[in-house]
Parts: sequence; C-alpha cells; structure tokens
Amino acid sequence: MAKKEKRVILSKGSSKVLYSLPEDDILLAEFSPKLGVDGKRVFNIKDRPKIASELQAFIFAYLETYQIPTHFFSQSGGELLIKRLNIIPVEVTVRNLASHSFAKRFKHFKAKHQLDFPVFEYLLKDEAGEFLVNDTHLYALQILTPEEFRTINRLASKIDAVMKSFLERRGFTLVDITMKFGKYKGVIMLGDEISPENITAIDNSTGEEISVASARDSREASKHYRLIYDRVLPSAARKA
Repeated sequence: MAKKEKRVILSKGSSKVLYSLPEDDILLAEFSPKLGVDGKRVFNIKDRPKIASELQAFIFAYLETYQIPTHFFSQSGGELLIKRLNIIPVEVTVRNLASHSFAKRFKHFKAKHQLDFPVFEYLLKDEAGEFLVNDTHLYALQILTPEEFRTINRLASKIDAVMKSFLERRGFTLVDITMKFGKYKGVIMLGDEISPENITAIDNSTGEEISVASARDSREASKHYRLIYDRVLPSAARKA
C-alpha cells in the first residue's frame, strides 16, 4: 500500500475516506467503523474496515471472472486500491422481490412478494437533491447517451443475475441490489461497492430480511453485516 505521507484526502464521506495517490489513475479507499445511513443515522459496526474491504475485494474479483469490469485494483487490511472513475451520478437499483420499503411505496405488493419481472430504478443524485428518473431524463440532462444507458442496464442485469446465484448458494435470496457506475479510460464499469450496505436479502433459514441500510440500530446493522460476511467469504480468503 502507499505510504501515508504520500496520501492526499480527495473526499471524506460518512463511511470512508478517498485519497489520491501519486499514480493519477488510482485512489485509496479507507473504511471507517462508522456507517452513515440516509444522511440521518450513524451505525458503529465492529471490524467494519476489515470486513468491508475483504468482502468488496472478494466480490469484485468474483464479478470480474464473469467479464464484468469493476474499479477494483487490490486490497490490504482495511483499505482498497481502486481505479479513479469519472462517476455517473445515478444509482441503479434492480429489484427481484418487493422489500419492505418498496411495498410501502407500492401497496399492490406485500413485502417478500416475487416480482413477475425485475424492476429497474434510477436515482439521480446531485447538488439539487435526489430524484427518481428514467432514461429520457438522463438523455435530456446529457448525463448518458442511449448507448451508455443500454450498457449500464446490461451490466446491472448481469450483476444482479450473478449475485442472485452467488447468494442463493450461500443461503440467501437476493431481494434487491443497488449499484453505481463510472467511466475509466472511456470504459463504463462498476464502481463504489457491492456490500451488505447496498443489498437486501432474505436469510432462507429464518425468513428474516437482511438489510444493513434498513437496520434499526448499530447492533442489528452489525449482526446483518457479520451474517453476510461469515457466509459469503470463505475462511481461507480472510486476512489475519
């Protein structure tokens, strides 16, 4: 990893710090034990820097075996080296089942209801706020071209399918997954993270909905985080 004296803080968020490095196209992500949720709540999650970095390194490497480009470069301890993306300011959520939050918005569905067709939602996040948008909004705002939108949809659909199968083999049903994308040297690839923070799953052994973002307190968030970590990451892949 890069020496600390060579790091320059690029951005400091509610859950991690990004540092720029002498290598212009590489950033260092350092995770915090604290996790900010919804801009209102803060959870303290035990061992989060280590767990988050190990989980993300493992999942990104796994996705790349399916020819899914990601910003992952390497991992050590509670830190990741990632490619410096030009982030597209849109969160893409793919919903396979109705989560509790989705069922509150659409009274047609009960929580855990299997959707007949995966639902894709796009959340634009900028200085003006957060807005649910569709493809034509993104074209009009010149955020994406039709070809770029199709590329993102194709990647999001493939990531959802791969993670759904991956989690099923580990005793979970994937309810929904939220992703961010960016451009690196002209290539659209998966950025940010795939972690317990941006997926909702059902524990098939108990029927419990597992969602760190929707947890009631730090204790429940830590429990959900650890449950996914213990089942997803083989012990042989964990760092001492």
